[in-house]
Amino acid sequence: MPLIRLSIENYKAFQKKQTIEIKPITLLIGKNSSGKSSIAKLFTLLENSLSGNISEPLLLENNNVSLGGEFRDLAFRRLPTTPIIFTLQFAMCEIEVAVLLEKSDYEVRILSWNYVSDNFKLRLSYSPTSGYTDETGQTYDCEFGGFIPKKMILNGEDLVPSLLSTIPTLDVDYIGPFRILPDRQFHLIGKMEYNKTGVKGEFAYPILGISQFLKKDLHTTVGKWYKENFNGWELKVEASSRPFIEILLEKNDTSVNIVDVGQGMNQALPLVVRANISKQNSIIVLEQPELHLHPAAHADLAELFAKSAVQKKQTFIIETHAENFILRLRKLIVENDFGLTKDDVIIYFVDDCESGGQEINEITINAEGDLSDWPDNVFNENVEEIIQIKNAVRRKKEQQ
Repeated sequence: MPLIRLSIENYKAFQKKQTIEIKPITLLIGKNSSGKSSIAKLFTLLENSLSGNISEPLLLENNNVSLGGEFRDLAFRRLPTTPIIFTLQFAMCEIEVAVLLEKSDYEVRILSWNYVSDNFKLRLSYSPTSGYTDETGQTYDCEFGGFIPKKMILNGEDLVPSLLSTIPTLDVDYIGPFRILPDRQFHLIGKMEYNKTGVKGEFAYPILGISQFLKKDLHTTVGKWYKENFNGWELKVEASSRPFIEILLEKNDTSVNIVDVGQGMNQALPLVVRANISKQNSIIVLEQPELHLHPAAHADLAELFAKSAVQKKQTFIIETHAENFILRLRKLIVENDFGLTKDDVIIYFVDDCESGGQEINEITINAEGDLSDWPDNVFNENVEEIIQIKNAVRRKKEQQ
């Protein structure tokens, strides 16, 4: 069940409630240190908390993605005296969880837990004297694993079995801004398959090797994409020395180990691999995928992600500083060659809030590729000049 909407309050730089709608392509833009990365990394926390497999309400490190050294690092201005509130809306239900650090024993506690679906509604609040009570004052014997109830007993009846069947989970694959520099050879461990690409994209290389070993088509698909988008250089998996493999780039009669080419080639590989893996309803979080790449390649990646989102029904949360990403997405919406529409893309600009903290502002793209708004001084002048040109053309037509 896909995540439709996410709201945060008192989280990191965001004091007031901020809401983002999750579209197949969701872009986060803004100046440095504006809070974009805090949003991107949050999805790893939510995945773990919704799994029910942790004893605390939330963890500061999730799948090797760190959100802070202590709980106060998650709170607005590091003052954990006000609850941090997360609201997740899915197609069939909504969950709102407020967490607070208790001073007495330095324990993170779920202060309120609200769940709404078509046929069930429950609002629980916690107090040290009464424990968890609902709106009518009835007391529940509760235990939580992450955000998920492990025990929720009312009048001798445990509500958990009926609840667990309706609470969705998240499948998040986060790839950070700094991907690993590859080794000359990689050691395959049997036929082990990987659920994640890795924070630094470290599993992308063995994933390709496993694809070749199991005679799947991922490695050939990735190789073809490289050939089409990197000036004819086709990526190949050399497995003649198995269990050791090499990732090579070949063109005409030349074969080069990926270690010996520019960083752009290897920095892009984890992104290309993950975009070509099909995991319906998964969330792929990418921070600065454009790093170390020529600007022309930014647009090619944007198109790859858009096709993956539409054709494989995956969601991309992308934190980027690349204006070419947005330019290509606008073009793809207008062309509509593979089904990408204005309803599949949304942009969020993270900016200073006049009353303090940060706020998230929505920017949409219409069917003609026009932006609903554009912030000043976020990218270089290219995008702003294009927007001004289009506005001038529109005004000229209106005057005729």
